[in-house]
Amino acid sequence: MQVDKKNIGNIKSGDEQAFELLFRKYYRRLCGFANKFIANTAESEEIVQEVFLNIWEKRDHLNLNNEIRPYLFKSVQNLCLNFIEHRKVIDNYYAVIEFIYKNQTEDFSAYESVIYSEFQAKVDHAVDLLPDECRKVFLMSRHEGLKYNEIAEKLGLSVKTVETQMGRALAKLKTELKDYLTILLIALFLN
Repeated sequence: MQVDKKNIGNIKSGDEQAFELLFRKYYRRLCGFANKFIANTAESEEIVQEVFLNIWEKRDHLNLNNEIRPYLFKSVQNLCLNFIEHRKVIDNYYAVIEFIYKNQTEDFSAYESVIYSEFQAKVDHAVDLLPDECRKVFLMSRHEGLKYNEIAEKLGLSVKTVETQMGRALAKLKTELKDYLTILLIALFLN
């Protein structure tokens, strides 16, 4: 669309009204699109806001020869897929912990107790190894149940920074625990 192309030129020049026009035109549609991926309205809105924030922050470097619409939808899709991947890592971690807690009965063997204790120590150690900012963000999200925008507000950071720190934390934990998690599951199921 010609209007979008002209609007992008204005945004690149720092025109806030042009940016607001773009935001109003696509925001709801992009939120609906994101929600199809992650089925969480608040997270969908955060993702779309992040896309627009990135556009504004990088407006000087925008190189869009085509329409903005495909760029917006592709950006939202990529962030949604990243979000889903991070959520899978954490869900797997908590599924193992939940399995262990649910199976801690009176007949929970000494062997299983030792394995669980070792795993818990490994998890605690992996969390302790995280850089301070990553660790704070991870613990606030996963132990306190705070959303990214709440963490950002409490720590005085941008939502993007919180998301970046969470991504780093999850990547480091995934790397640190991947071998041990497999061994733990095998040991518990074979016993």
